[in-house]
Amino acid sequence: MLEANKSAIFEKIFAIYNRNLLRRRFFSFQVSGLDFLLNKSVWAPLIIYCNHSSWWDGLVAFQISYETSLRSFIMMEEKQLRKLFLFRRLGAFSVVREKPREALQSINYAAELLKNDPANTLWIFPQGEILPNDLRPLKFYNGLAKIVEKVGRCSITSLSIRYEFLGEFKPQIFVRIDEPKTISVDKDFDIKCLTGKLAARLTENLESLRDDVINRNLAGYKKIF
Repeated sequence: MLEANKSAIFEKIFAIYNRNLLRRRFFSFQVSGLDFLLNKSVWAPLIIYCNHSSWWDGLVAFQISYETSLRSFIMMEEKQLRKLFLFRRLGAFSVVREKPREALQSINYAAELLKNDPANTLWIFPQGEILPNDLRPLKFYNGLAKIVEKVGRCSITSLSIRYEFLGEFKPQIFVRIDEPKTISVDKDFDIKCLTGKLAARLTENLESLRDDVINRNLAGYKKIF
């Protein structure tokens, strides 16, 4: 697997480029629940899991991470990371989901990142591929729950992303972040059960975001730009 090779200097440079890129391609970028990340506990590692409906999702995740000063790592498909190798400098590491042994190596690596430093944050797209935003039911790989099991205790939150044209020439980015919940692994821990619960939680988040956009209920959304 390809491990992350973070560089604070490269992140600062890329953040300027990324913000300008997003501003050129989108009319606005609005986020609900940003304070949950700004007030992240330093005592427990955080996992943020997201839907995956667009190539832009990773860049949106990076900008949110940068705006909230998170020390983030992100699991990325290996064939894509080989093409975008500089993303390793932003905290990306690879996974090959089709090969169980290699996938387990990535799961172990992710768990160690979180166990070794509770200030770290992991971003993951458990659907494993880009799919339509309103496709139901959401289907997750079990890797997310396996990481939770190996970490033992962590905070976890769902983050939903939606891109919409609302009367402007360019689309708008809308993001909704749930309040993080603490998960502690015990003897009754069940990977498949947790995977189902996490998928249901993200489904609810996605539908709340959709309703907010449709009803223009955006008073609680903070503008990144």
